[in-house]
Amino acid sequence: MSERPTVAVVSATAHSGRRLLPRLCELGYRTVALVRRPADLPADEVIDDWMESPRARAALEAADFIVPLAGDLRARGRAGYEAVHVRTTQIVADALRRGRARRAVYLSYVGAGEGSPNLYNRTKAIAERLLRESGKETVVLRCPAILGGPADPGPLEQAFFARGGRATMLGDGRQRQRPLYRGDAVEAIVAALRGGAPGVYELVGPEEMTADELARLVNRGAPVRITHVPAWAARLLGHLHPALSPAMVDVMLADATGDPTRAVAEFGLKLTPLSRVWKPE
Repeated sequence: MSERPTVAVVSATAHSGRRLLPRLCELGYRTVALVRRPADLPADEVIDDWMESPRARAALEAADFIVPLAGDLRARGRAGYEAVHVRTTQIVADALRRGRARRAVYLSYVGAGEGSPNLYNRTKAIAERLLRESGKETVVLRCPAILGGPADPGPLEQAFFARGGRATMLGDGRQRQRPLYRGDAVEAIVAALRGGAPGVYELVGPEEMTADELARLVNRGAPVRITHVPAWAARLLGHLHPALSPAMVDVMLADATGDPTRAVAEFGLKLTPLSRVWKPE
């Protein structure tokens, strides 16, 4: 391994990627950010058009570690989910097989399963398998929704923000959630790069709440009236609304919980309650 080990971060413009890159720099890693379109990122090297670029393939094969972050809950249809999860991961798996990297750390989803009828969950699980079959060490962290803080909210948090004192929720709002703080996801990736046993781990937040409670949390104590879209209507919208997809709607209507005990013990993690991150002003 080189004196300054290199981490290739795939789809580094993701919210977790933008936070991971400076953290890796702090810890002395050399970083290569692989992206689809040109982006200003805090990395030693940024390579765009990464899926077609020979330079990107060479960078993947030369890296000491690879962190694939490609994912899109809003993809449409089997072809869309396979393109964003399976095709991208196959490129990474091929590079792992040929290259010098000894470990990949992959962010998956708590509902992942190849037998799942949900295209998002199914293709996430296929991606996990492709990485394992590369023959290199693979750490899979199955996470629920990953949330930033008030200063760096992602699209999920923003979707819950009340506008005119109102927020809209798909379903009855009683879905059980254990959302994960983005800073904890980053620290888990870093810890998994440094050591710990390969395998599949659930990594969820320390607090369980309903979807309605999550919406109230991110509004930080401001009065909010929640309008609920019945499940049947939400599923219809999944076929009609351009910002939704059927798989996305089904994920949002389902519980997203798990047990982080193994991950916490294996990687020495300390999980952050979101109630502390999003405490009222």
